[in-house]
Amino acid sequence: MQNNIKFELRTYHVHFHRGRGLRHIILYLLYTNGPLTGAEIMEKVEESSMGMWRPSPGSVYPMIRELEAEGLIEVVKTEGTKKYYGLTNKGKELLGGIPKERRIDNAITELESLVDYILDNWDSLNSEEKDRIRKIVEKLKSVS
Repeated sequence: MQNNIKFELRTYHVHFHRGRGLRHIILYLLYTNGPLTGAEIMEKVEESSMGMWRPSPGSVYPMIRELEAEGLIEVVKTEGTKKYYGLTNKGKELLGGIPKERRIDNAITELESLVDYILDNWDSLNSEEKDRIRKIVEKLKSVS
């Protein structure tokens, strides 16, 4: 039996007996809703299918683990025993969520944060770590 689940941008075809499409549905739900727990993902799928399909924990959680292993999603927050999953940059890129122009800007922003972190911890670094950082600085200086 096949049913169409309509989302804002796409229509996903779901085979109830096989759970096909769940991978893409999870990614799209995280893209459009932000971080969700596995239980919330199940509820959103049920809501979007007008109650016709509620994926089981036995299909949702293994898919979540698979998407994590592929680096497409990650735990972004925990509250007690609840884990909230969100898209990684790789997941956003897969869905077209980060335009190419923004990737460099994001990398620079991340680099700035890493530099701040390293400077805050400079006194706790060993000489080998400091030498590695100095080599990185020299590489950056060579392009200016």
